Amino acid sequence: MNWFKHNLTALFVVNLFFVCFGIEAHAGEAKIPKSVVSLAPSVTETLFALGLGDRLVGVTNYCDYPPEALKVPKIGDFISPNIEAIMAKRPDLVIGVSGATDLQKTKELERLGLKVVLVSAANLNEIMNSMKSIAGLLGNEAAGKRLVMKINAQVSEVKKRVEPAPRRPVLLLVGVRPLIAVGGKNFIDELITLAGGTNIAGNAGQPWLNLPDEYVVAKAPQVIIEAGMGSEREASSKRWEDLKSIPAVRQGRIYSYPSDKILRPGPRFGEALEELARLIHPECFNFANNQRNGESRCESPRP
Repeated sequence: MNWFKHNLTALFVVNLFFVCFGIEAHAGEAKIPKSVVSLAPSVTETLFALGLGDRLVGVTNYCDYPPEALKVPKIGDFISPNIEAIMAKRPDLVIGVSGATDLQKTKELERLGLKVVLVSAANLNEIMNSMKSIAGLLGNEAAGKRLVMKINAQVSEVKKRVEPAPRRPVLLLVGVRPLIAVGGKNFIDELITLAGGTNIAGNAGQPWLNLPDEYVVAKAPQVIIEAGMGSEREASSKRWEDLKSIPAVRQGRIYSYPSDKILRPGPRFGEALEELARLIHPECFNFANNQRNGESRCESPRP
């Protein structure tokens, strides 16, 4: 009898625990986060693009777009955010990016009781899904759907414009000494393709790689785009002086792309795509020519 009473009491306690836990979990799921800390510039941009920027209570030092993001308190740098600064904000939710946010910091925040979500942004499809996920987490799925529809429309317009054009070999760089190029398994590689180009380093198994001059000469890119170069700008012009055999160098088709929107897996990639396409196929955006040719959107192909 004592054994029965003891086990009956234990069973009651266990059941009570699961009932209470279930109620608490349900309540947690129903609670919409009102205060958010962003651990990446792309996440910050997404929240503002969704119209939810007012929920941000902390962002990284690199979160500089839109201008309103500069007014949000900083919680440290992108690679290694400050745990104490984040905890001081008492956020309902912390959002980072898988593969970019420090996992040790993530685990530490979770041990301290914060809810942390890492969104995936390795390719364009994941970027779109991450925007919808963030919107859903913050209780506004409709905003996520609207944002994705807007970006899809931007992508479709660019694809239509460059469709008649020939594929142009493209080299997209983020550094010149040494040459650091966009490789495969990178959303920027996808943007190059959508913009009517062929990434000369697209077959690489890594997203970023160092390229020897010999490789670039052999691949003969017709367009070279230098993105996010900053202080290396002066070194760039000297870099190409002895490589006149490269078509892009010979024809003066080396372009500076100072904006960081192409480097961030966020809501501005639709805009970045059009800007990229204008560099690769400027003839497809010659409106006077388009009107003159009626149905045709591009001039006669020129290297």
